[in-house]
Amino acid sequence: MTIQGKNGEGIPIHGGNVFETARQLGCAPEDLVDFSASINPLGPPEGLLDVLVQTFKRVQHYPDMTNKALVDALARRFQLDPDQIVVGNGSTELIYILPKAMEVSRVLAVVPTFKEYVKAFALHGCQMNLCVAEAVHDFQPTLHQLGRAMEVFQPQAILVTHPGSPCGSLMPLNVRRFLLEETGHRGVILLVDEVFVDFCEHESFLPALRGHENLVVIRSMTKFYGIPGLRLGYLAASSAWAARLRRHVPPWSVNTLAQAAGVHCLQHEDYRQKTLDVVGAERVRLSEALARIPGFTVFPSAANYLLVRLDPCLGTAAALKEELLVRHRMLIRDCANFDGLTPQDFRVAVRLPHENDRLIEALTQWRRSHDVVGSWSAEGTS
Repeated sequence: MTIQGKNGEGIPIHGGNVFETARQLGCAPEDLVDFSASINPLGPPEGLLDVLVQTFKRVQHYPDMTNKALVDALARRFQLDPDQIVVGNGSTELIYILPKAMEVSRVLAVVPTFKEYVKAFALHGCQMNLCVAEAVHDFQPTLHQLGRAMEVFQPQAILVTHPGSPCGSLMPLNVRRFLLEETGHRGVILLVDEVFVDFCEHESFLPALRGHENLVVIRSMTKFYGIPGLRLGYLAASSAWAARLRRHVPPWSVNTLAQAAGVHCLQHEDYRQKTLDVVGAERVRLSEALARIPGFTVFPSAANYLLVRLDPCLGTAAALKEELLVRHRMLIRDCANFDGLTPQDFRVAVRLPHENDRLIEALTQWRRSHDVVGSWSAEGTS
């Protein structure tokens, strides 16, 4: 079955569309196992519900417009000045204020990446030039590609994703150094999407903020802390850039409950470490299991998801997605709409061991069914 919108148009293709999918299937959202959205499988940190209940009485007042408690907590966590942090109603809201605040007309975007960046800059009339990273380089740009693209397009801003989305790969160190040096020398804005870097924090660009006036780092709290329904994101930049970007954030953008949730989440170091341990171990196990399925190519990932490419003889990721949804009530992310990817590409989140086992078994069964169909086809043509 194909999920359709109200006017017969396809729902915008993002992961985590459990509510619309459940309505179409006639089941409860809880009946679905969602591998399409890369959210911490542990759920929110312990005690969050109590915090939200205790904070509820404050909803009769407007939220703190300055988000002071949350900004201060983020500043302490990352050893930044509070003036360097801007909080928003999810990282997507911040993405949409960037084009207007930056006042740029030429942007170089390394793809594949989250589609909303290209959409946001295009809506603002920016000329978007795409640097397509290739599978052979795990969908990260090379020095040659970036150098050539910068010379040809002369961009005012460059967008990169680290770790990559939807692949989860990390940019090589020499590419990171090149970007920082070249954008700093040329006065180009370097916009780095790090919404999944919590799973590999030691690889973050944040330390480079001390020496780069035009570096802007986009982060999210919803993925790592399992609170996408609360919508909470932030960016870090120089104090000057943060002040400029902050002026474009709507007042009361982050609600009172989300602010309290963010402060609570940042206090749980034990939760953070448990997440890294569970996701790290399951990422390796799931990757190895999927790679053993004939016709599946699994790309390296440092995040909480895996990008898989099917052999063309196995059909498309869309067909596989349909099969898993109807037969197993499982959602995966068809990645055909990502620039630079193919109809054979799909992404799966790393979930808890028993859920990952179900996915492995479902995909193994699906692959075996193709062997049967293939043998029938061969017999029919003999």
